[in-house]
Amino acid sequence: MSIFDWFKKKKQPTVKPAIEPEDSIESALWDIKEKYDLETEEIVKTVFEKRNNVSYMNEHTKNKKPPNTKEEKT
Repeated sequence: MSIFDWFKKKKQPTVKPAIEPEDSIESALWDIKEKYDLETEEIVKTVFEKRNNVSYMNEHTKNKKPPNTKEEKT
């Protein structure tokens, strides 16, 4: 090992993500990617953000009462 080994950038293998579209929005994104020659990383990022946002909304809207509701005493 020489002193200049740390200057060399190690190549990391590129891994093509295996993401299956879950709905029509994701399918449309992949179609747009192919038509307009967009970066795969951008589409993957968008799909993951969409999935995370949808799951966040689902978690916070299940079985929740609306805010500022007052319980009436009988």
